[in-house]
Amino acid sequence: MSYLDPAGLARIGNLELIAKQVVEGFLTGKHRSPYHGFSVEYLDHRSYTPGDEMRMLDWKVLARTDKYYVKLYEDETNLRATILLDCSRSMDFGKGGTASDQGLSKLQWGSYLAAALSYLLIRQNDAVGLMLFDTKVRTYIPPKAHPTQYRRILDALDGVEPGGETDCGTVLHEAAERLKRRGLVIVISDLIDDEDNLASGLQHFRHNNHEVIVFHTLDDAELNFPFERITRFQDMEGSGRVVVNPNSLRKKYLERMKSFTKRLEDDCHERKISYNLANTKEGYSPYLAAYLDKRHRLG
Repeated sequence: MSYLDPAGLARIGNLELIAKQVVEGFLTGKHRSPYHGFSVEYLDHRSYTPGDEMRMLDWKVLARTDKYYVKLYEDETNLRATILLDCSRSMDFGKGGTASDQGLSKLQWGSYLAAALSYLLIRQNDAVGLMLFDTKVRTYIPPKAHPTQYRRILDALDGVEPGGETDCGTVLHEAAERLKRRGLVIVISDLIDDEDNLASGLQHFRHNNHEVIVFHTLDDAELNFPFERITRFQDMEGSGRVVVNPNSLRKKYLERMKSFTKRLEDDCHERKISYNLANTKEGYSPYLAAYLDKRHRLG
């Protein structure tokens, strides 16, 4: 699967995903870190010891206390990002052009988005990792900034197949326990799960001081319910089937979908999580370019 077409790369290649919060890392890059170095802002003080450079003394503290203290500085370092991609069976919806103009399932579209984000992060020397999940974490590639990491991620995405039922809330808790060091967490999922469970799982990341970005990935048919004729609907993650006249369901369905997405958006906003509704009818590269441009403008 060719994830990054030339037009897509030209559209997003000059945009950078800069984390808004303090993140941890090892290599010199473009993001603030609590590790001590020699940047503009300092974190704290410690007592002066012989051998410390005199320029590191805090002269204002010396003037006030007549004691020698050295500034401990923040360093600029690279971001540690982990992309969580939902591979549950419901993410297979839209495949083969049945619902999407592009003929991409939600899982395929999300895989392209994950590949593009990984490319951007590796390109700016950030560490990026990948988790594939359904009812549990199926694949975990820990974050690394090495150039070969991108190929590992692409290999994992190339082999991905829709799995079992959705248990997104539980998996988010599992992922939060695995990610010991704070950083950026990117969730790509249709989030078809109990809203309370989802909110609890996302809160776990925030409790651990991660920055979280959610791409709520839905097919255009799920969002706009364009069906006109008598249609047979089947549960993607079960055996249930029903044949109905869509016109009799449209109003109630759209109200429920609007309530569902609004609840998730409000839950994310309350937790200072970036919520982004993604319609797979839109190409992943213009969608990502628009998102990154907006993020850059908002600071």
